[in-house]
Amino acid sequence: MDEITIEPINYNHAYELVNAFHYLGDKRFIGQHAFGLIKNLQVIGAVVYSPLSVPNSAQSAFGLPRGNYPDLLEMSRLVLEPELNGHNYGSMLIGRSLRMLKQRQIRAVISYADSSRHVGAVYQATNFGYYGLTPQKSDFYFADGRKLSRGKSKGFDGHWEPRSRKHRYIYLIDKTLVPIWPRKSYPKENAA
Repeated sequence: MDEITIEPINYNHAYELVNAFHYLGDKRFIGQHAFGLIKNLQVIGAVVYSPLSVPNSAQSAFGLPRGNYPDLLEMSRLVLEPELNGHNYGSMLIGRSLRMLKQRQIRAVISYADSSRHVGAVYQATNFGYYGLTPQKSDFYFADGRKLSRGKSKGFDGHWEPRSRKHRYIYLIDKTLVPIWPRKSYPKENAA
């Protein structure tokens, strides 16, 4: 049986796997900490942790003053070669990477699961706490179908469409950190 290890990897190794197999494809992301699932010297899975993507996440999740918190991370990507899905490799990769993040003095990891795709079963399997759905938001689409990425929509032809909500998960490494989002029971598959 081939040995599988989990080791820190560089962003480019993670990006290649994400680009090939993740549903977001080649959409760029920031990778501060990346870990790979390695078999026969090949990266067959990756998990990437990034700085919080929204500046007020630390405030809304933990009640901390608005600011920069390098010890709070967001899991930005998790990807496995397709044949590995459903065989506990994802939870093994996350679990071991969280232990490595603890050694790096990380206090907590926030992760989101798109409710239109899944409920975040891998986060449930790795003991993340569940904190409900994100508030409902909408995106503006121009008449030609392009989505407005920034700026004002006033005066343009188009329409607003609701965005899928995200399931919110937090893994607390530092147990003195207390989320202010209310903790909830895990959602089940086929429930948004």
